[in-house]
Amino acid sequence: MDLTGFTNDELDVLINDVYLEKTRRATLTSIPDSIDILNRNYLAAEGTVPGQEWRQPIGAYDAYPLDWVVLHGGKTWTSTVAWNVGEPGVSSWREVVPEGAPPPEWTQPDSTNPYMKGARVTFEGAVYTSTIDNNVWSPAGYPAGWAIDPA
Repeated sequence: MDLTGFTNDELDVLINDVYLEKTRRATLTSIPDSIDILNRNYLAAEGTVPGQEWRQPIGAYDAYPLDWVVLHGGKTWTSTVAWNVGEPGVSSWREVVPEGAPPPEWTQPDSTNPYMKGARVTFEGAVYTSTIDNNVWSPAGYPAGWAIDPA
């Protein structure tokens, strides 16, 4: 960019505009992490720790962060979204199964909890592995999105 035709005052305006834009971008980048830290600190201060029984959050401040683990309905769940206020088994959670246990039954995901590449499910008695990210189809509905595990 050739700046030789600009006056010093015009360059000062450009410098200020660049500074403001860089500050805006830095804010957009840092705020989600700051909110996540505040959310986790709030939960810790109120005595909520990963692995406890799920309780209904009242608002964003006491919602569950991404990857938070809770117990609900006799199962273990992990949050698939940040600031999760949904109930496990309904949306925004993925069931966690113990190592060596069969994978959970396939359930219809929504936009908050699609199956990612490598996710394993049980479907109509067989075990399948997702071959794509953001998989919202059943093995019968989109066979190309799943590979049946060898027996």
